Parts: sequence; structure tokens; C-alpha cells
Amino acid sequence: MATFFKPPRFLIRQRAPARPLSNTPIQITCYRCAKPSTHSPFAESASCPHCAGRLQIGDVHIEKGHWGTSIQTTGSVFINQHAQVNANLIICSGNLHIAGKIHAMCICAQKTTITNTAHIQGGIRTTQLDLEPGAIIQNCLIQTQSHAIGTIDIETAMRNAPGKGHAAQIELKPLAAPIPFNPNIAARIYPTKNGPKQATPIPNNQRQPQLRVVS
Repeated sequence: MATFFKPPRFLIRQRAPARPLSNTPIQITCYRCAKPSTHSPFAESASCPHCAGRLQIGDVHIEKGHWGTSIQTTGSVFINQHAQVNANLIICSGNLHIAGKIHAMCICAQKTTITNTAHIQGGIRTTQLDLEPGAIIQNCLIQTQSHAIGTIDIETAMRNAPGKGHAAQIELKPLAAPIPFNPNIAARIYPTKNGPKQATPIPNNQRQPQLRVVS
């Protein structure tokens, strides 16, 4: 006789990710001390040989929601369009893709992509930023060209409210050393009479101080 019993949600376990086909060791970057290390491709967690910190390995995909605990991984974090995330801290050594609604302090070692369906509160520190028109950024502090990996006390940051406290204190400081010219970020835009706008490089000694997150 067929049964239509549906087990409760807490009894349903998600399928584990597919096992790697290769036995070749992988190299990861610690989000605590920013130093590389080599581990088994089958590992889901490990201990950093440099700082002895506990690390989560692999990409994180959030399809529906996440509340409370911090998200930490040496891989990338993907937040679906219909997902809602409320966490103290999101830190990853890979990329960060935001398409849903989040309230968190985000620290990304590589590239952060914010789509036109994203709604963000809190703060973001990232090396590269790709922001699509239409995204909602509310009470959010964003710092690009930031190398926050290895400078944040993870345990302290996890105990603070999203976008506040140890990982999100903001102050204006002049740059310690000139940054090499990047035409995508270090330019003033001037309108022209005949044609599109032109970008003129800003000399290092005329650039405004950057926003920095300090501990």
C-alpha cells in the first residue's frame, strides 16, 4: 500500500556535494591570516597551518534564507535572488555574489557582484566591486580595493551586530602610499561639447582619502 507521509523538514537532509573526481590537493587561502595552504580535495573543513584557525572549505549557496550565524568559507558565497540573509558576518576567500536581500558585514577577498535584484544593509569590504543598476543599498558602507582578509578578528566580528562594531568601524585616513593609476576608479568625469564624457586621471596628490575599516 502506497503511503503519502511527508517527513518534517528537520528530518530532510540536503544531499552532500558531489565528490571531486581528482585526488590532486587543492590550495586555499585562509580568511583569518590570508596565507595559502594545501589540503585534500575531499576536505570540508580544516585547520590553517599558519594561524591554527578553523576553516570551512567549499562554496556556499543560499537558496532561501539564512539567519543568525556567520558565514565563513575559503570558497565563494552565492546568495540567490529570493534568499534573505541576516548574519553578523559573511567572509569568504573567493567571490561574493549577491542577488537577494542581506543584512550583514561582508568581507570578500576577491570580487563582489551585486545584481539589480539585491537589497543590502550593513557593510562591504572587497577587492573588486561589480554593481548593477537597480540594486538597493540602504545604510551600507562599501569599501573597494580593500584587502580585509587577514586584518579582522573573526571571533570578535561574529559577535557584533550586522554592519556595526569591530568589523565595520569607519574612519577617514589619507592613503599611506600612492595607489597606481586605474582608469576605472581614479578618474574625474568631464562632459564634452561634442561626444561622450571623457575620463581624466586624478594625480595621487589630489585624490581624496579613502574610507577604511579599522579594528
